[in-house]
Amino acid sequence: MTQFHSSSPARVLIADDHPVFRQGLRLVIEAHPLVEVVAEAENGESALVQIRYLNPDLVFLDIAMPDRDGLSVLEHVRESDNATRVIMMTSYHEQAYLNRAMELKVNGYLLKDDSRDEIIQCLEQVLQGGTYISPSFSQSSLCIPRDFSDIRELKSLLTEKELKVLSLVARFMTSKEIARELNISYRTVQNHRLHISRKLGLRGIHQLSRFARRNLQALQQLEANETGSGG
Repeated sequence: MTQFHSSSPARVLIADDHPVFRQGLRLVIEAHPLVEVVAEAENGESALVQIRYLNPDLVFLDIAMPDRDGLSVLEHVRESDNATRVIMMTSYHEQAYLNRAMELKVNGYLLKDDSRDEIIQCLEQVLQGGTYISPSFSQSSLCIPRDFSDIRELKSLLTEKELKVLSLVARFMTSKEIARELNISYRTVQNHRLHISRKLGLRGIHQLSRFARRNLQALQQLEANETGSGG
């Protein structure tokens, strides 16, 4: 996702069923010069309606809410191709919730007991086009490998086709979408994904997607270089 560019502050919606928490979060957010809170929602259904109506730039979304939980709201937002960025906030420390949120392309994931500084850091990183995960989830539990800032390292490890598949994964494309894009079979895409994961030492169902997203800049640079040399 690209960096937020606008002469006006980013428009933010806060969705949480606890009024005291909403008010506290609003005070933290509104102290930042790059954002303004345009609405609040006390349940998931209201949040979804306001997202569709207001089209905010960013939503702080609680997982556990009445009527519709936050993960369901996020799923509907992504299905509608809405470009709104979403920061999930929760009291749950379970890895499964984070995994599901990552599957749904969440932009940020915070625990409600994270500090004010963590909230601001997450806010700024998401607005810059990045993804932020609460430091309460250790690096080892996320199993996210290092970044490849030098594109030559990636190029030396992967074939041209594997690099193309990895680049499309970084753009949130599914295996079926990648198959259509490259005019190859779904099984071939799955094989490419398996080979890439083995070469990069990635384990776990979601690690390839996380790796690709973290290294999107290097992949884009590689594509630009290839286009320039071929054009």
